[in-house]
Amino acid sequence: MEAAQLFLDAFDRRRENFLVRLKACREDFSEASVHDLRVAARRLIAFVEVAGLLEGRGKPSRARRQLKDLIDGFDELRDTQVMQASLDEHLREEPSLVALREHLLAQEQELLRGARRAARSFGTRQLKDRLKRLRARLAEQLRSPDPDLDPFAPVDEAYARVVSRDAAADPQDTATIHRVRLAFKKFRYRFEIVQPAVPALPPDHAARLHTYQTLVGRVQDAETFLGLARDCAAGNPGFESAAALAFYTRLRAEALDEWLASRAALSGFWRAEPAAPFPWLAARPRRRETRP
Repeated sequence: MEAAQLFLDAFDRRRENFLVRLKACREDFSEASVHDLRVAARRLIAFVEVAGLLEGRGKPSRARRQLKDLIDGFDELRDTQVMQASLDEHLREEPSLVALREHLLAQEQELLRGARRAARSFGTRQLKDRLKRLRARLAEQLRSPDPDLDPFAPVDEAYARVVSRDAAADPQDTATIHRVRLAFKKFRYRFEIVQPAVPALPPDHAARLHTYQTLVGRVQDAETFLGLARDCAAGNPGFESAAALAFYTRLRAEALDEWLASRAALSGFWRAEPAAPFPWLAARPRRRETRP
């Protein structure tokens, strides 16, 4: 019963955090508030997905679709804002990139209008009702849980998807690496739900997950900048794209090298299958028995 209440309490915290972030975003639509809202939405989505798996649902719930539609509408804006922040650093190395900043600023203004409308028109009451019904069903189910239910099963499922996508990832095709990143983010958010119950978890484990996600994300970041440079050149004949393309091609190569060097770390983030031990437990040396 205690574990069930902890799960429900965590559900409530994520729901309330999302609502607080949504309100803050409506009142002060800034880069920081958009980022915080997207993170809160993704964490709530992870909880809704886990709840759906516990219920045995075969298709995504309406609450999940509603949240996903909201953050999908922010993705391009968030990418644009992150690229602007990165450009400040890039300009120190390659001054010719100033044309990209102007291109991004114009793009951001157009995206801001649509994103503001999406935040203001989001059906908060509708989502609250859906989450309330979901929580009630979940509470009822957790009163007499299936004795064979494995609370780590949703994390196993997400991790297996990461491993599968990593096996299919090709350094020559960055889209396949981006799919690893998307699967890893879902795994990480589900892991956070069960983290307090994971046995003997190393203190730095959450930080290592964050580091890996950052490394794999840098590959897509460089690819996105390459696409931006090509778009800017197509719309601005005066833009000399050669230097920009060379700069971001180099960054992509460096990001790929970093990801390849960290790829083996993936096997240490979770158990290989439900029956297997967690890797940090399997790696522990056995204590020597002291003989009398």
